[in-house]
Amino acid sequence: MSENVRRRRRPVSKKKKKSPIIFVIIIIVIIMAGLLLLNRIMSEDMRGNAADSQVKVEVPSGSTVSEIADLLEQNGVVDSAFRFRLQCRVKGKGSGFKSGSYVFSNTETFDSLVDKLNTGAMDGDAIVITFKEGQWLKEMAQTAAESGICTYDEFMAAANSRNYSYDFIKDIPDRDNVLEGYLYPETYYFDKNSTAETIVDTMLSQFEKVIKENQIKEKAEKQGLTLDDAVIIASLIEAEVKYEPERVLVSSVIHNRLDQNIKLQIDASVIYSLGKRVTRVYYADLETADPHNTYYVNGLPSGPIGAPRAASLTAAVEPEKTDYLYYVVEDSETGRHHFTGDYADFQKASSEYKENIDQE
Repeated sequence: MSENVRRRRRPVSKKKKKSPIIFVIIIIVIIMAGLLLLNRIMSEDMRGNAADSQVKVEVPSGSTVSEIADLLEQNGVVDSAFRFRLQCRVKGKGSGFKSGSYVFSNTETFDSLVDKLNTGAMDGDAIVITFKEGQWLKEMAQTAAESGICTYDEFMAAANSRNYSYDFIKDIPDRDNVLEGYLYPETYYFDKNSTAETIVDTMLSQFEKVIKENQIKEKAEKQGLTLDDAVIIASLIEAEVKYEPERVLVSSVIHNRLDQNIKLQIDASVIYSLGKRVTRVYYADLETADPHNTYYVNGLPSGPIGAPRAASLTAAVEPEKTDYLYYVVEDSETGRHHFTGDYADFQKASSEYKENIDQE
């Protein structure tokens, strides 16, 4: 072949052209993933998975930062011992950590944990407050006042404020006792220097944790309800039920009556509208012109009538499928009810119960 014959240039492979571009994309993806991971690792949110909102942790004398981090993770105070250790190393924290018996929240930030461990904020200095399920807001205010942290009026002012960073608060309609039903009932530990706002914020934090863990808002929407509707229904269930298995049954009655546009006629709502705890409701009480009285208003009352716990919140959005429209107390000691979808049967059961009460 003649040397003058020009050699054809081989075409450049398309794969070779794409290789640098793919390589750059991979590098960018790796860098972005790394930045996201770093952001997560260095996040202030240390939210743990403890069942209770506040956890007691004993930090032995001589504990290292690594050992303290492990204790915090084991007790559900933080989600990752590794993250806590790394942040301590990067931020130069840990040298001043003190041993002792601590009370931590499961919604702590890194800075709040460090502050407590540095100052030795132990549970011996904590004020314990137990808010009971079904309590009215004003009863909670009295409980808080008895602790000495705040006055009744200070608590009520804090519980009627919307100045808290929770998304669900903006959806609460304007009404008296704004946070009625949203302050989660439980035993809490507070520093002696806490305020009414601290108490309310801690209770709201636990409420948020409970509704997220149990997917209350999502389940409510599937039922065609708002979260506020669910809280109202849950408060009615909490007030009516003593016998645990009946929560879903009382919920079914409420849902069935709402669906059929029948007044709920729940005695606990009458008691709330009276503003005082009474052991017996009279016919005259049923006519109380109050938006919480379900004998007076159609549909749900204007707001919750107490503080529901997780079991009632769950029952509110997961009612049993029944045809029940009525229930009446069957056993006053256990609180068990007789449920029925027949009005004549309900009247008969009501008469029998009233006869038994009159004989006592």
